[in-house]
Amino acid sequence: MALRRIFHIHEMRKFDYIRQFRTQCIYFKDKNDKSTEIFSRQGDEGLSQTISGDIFSKDAEVFNAIGATEELLSYIGLAREYGHESEQQYTDKLKRIQTTVIDISTAISRSPINKTTIPGTYKKELEDWILDYSKQLPPPEEYIIPGGGVASASLHVARAICRRTERAVVPLVHKGSLDKEVIAYLNRLSDFLLMVSRIAAKHDNRAESIYIPKPNEEVQPQ
Repeated sequence: MALRRIFHIHEMRKFDYIRQFRTQCIYFKDKNDKSTEIFSRQGDEGLSQTISGDIFSKDAEVFNAIGATEELLSYIGLAREYGHESEQQYTDKLKRIQTTVIDISTAISRSPINKTTIPGTYKKELEDWILDYSKQLPPPEEYIIPGGGVASASLHVARAICRRTERAVVPLVHKGSLDKEVIAYLNRLSDFLLMVSRIAAKHDNRAESIYIPKPNEEVQPQ
């Protein structure tokens, strides 16, 4: 009985937080209140709302996935700026990728009520770019040590964030609330980022650093 009472109190508090959150959403949408232009206080209780109107704790799977896409989007933007500085030719492609990442983040926020389909042509576009760039490079070694100049190194970081984003969306895809094409796209995007990191190093006349394992030692492939 005591356990049931504690659980009941916990649920009532949770409901109260959600009720307060919804009240804040309504209150701070008041156009006559100039404070909305600075901050909203909507997430002060550790809750946030998706495009679909669902309210979850900020550490929920859906917000972990959205946060990962936002980080990926931002770091690709940084890599694009480094690419501009060294006059790389792939920067327009990075901007195109950023628009797709925004589409993916939006799809995550709309699920599961309004499940959004991610076109397979997005992945095909990456594959065509990869094949085109591969003609300009020797076959890759098993493990390239990130570096090769600032532009190249920034793309290695973007690739690592892309891998983490992929891990974050997998639970949503397995639950059926997100199009499985998202995983395929992010998987191919990590391949593309590795490819252009090599292109960046070549363009900047920087040698690739290769990790050479000890005899009979296996290394986790990139």
